[in-house]
Amino acid sequence: MLEVRQLTIVQGGRRLWDSVSFAVNPGDLHGISAPSGYGKTTLGRVLAQWQTAVSGSVTVGGQPLSQTGYCPIQLVPQHPEQTFNPYRTTGESLRDAWSPDAGWLARLAVNPAWLARRPDELSGGELARIALLRALDPRTRYLIADEVTAQLDAHIQAQVWQVLLEEVKRRELGMIVFSHNQALLEKVCTSIWRPDRLTSS
Repeated sequence: MLEVRQLTIVQGGRRLWDSVSFAVNPGDLHGISAPSGYGKTTLGRVLAQWQTAVSGSVTVGGQPLSQTGYCPIQLVPQHPEQTFNPYRTTGESLRDAWSPDAGWLARLAVNPAWLARRPDELSGGELARIALLRALDPRTRYLIADEVTAQLDAHIQAQVWQVLLEEVKRRELGMIVFSHNQALLEKVCTSIWRPDRLTSS
């Protein structure tokens, strides 16, 4: 179980989340719906250990997250270019995590030729698929998807979500989905949370 207890997040002098508490079981798929600027992306960054909270805790399986090694909570941000080293190819960044085979590339509609290019040579939608592929490392137990398919056309969106739903079921991958697309949240998530559900203060 991914458990968040009394998490308080402050950024730029602004308190974004105050005493947030929730839990995600293996195989759960929860949506979080909130307006732009509310702090969803920052919450995802804290859960994935990209930045720290003022107070509170995040545990997986009852254990605090280690500051070293692979984090079992992976974030695919709304702007995936931020996760890539601009001086390395996307394939090099992908292989830092794991080496998916051709079948995996096909499942997420990733052209193998993209892996020989640097991030600035690819579109946002292409980078989003590679970032998602990297985050689906077999060691990942919980995935945070922040508008992960917003830059894709409808056909590719459907293909990507089919893969994600298959992984949720096959390996009991827990997911938190941030999206402004209410119809998408209602279609793919088992529950939709709003800030007042998460904040206890």
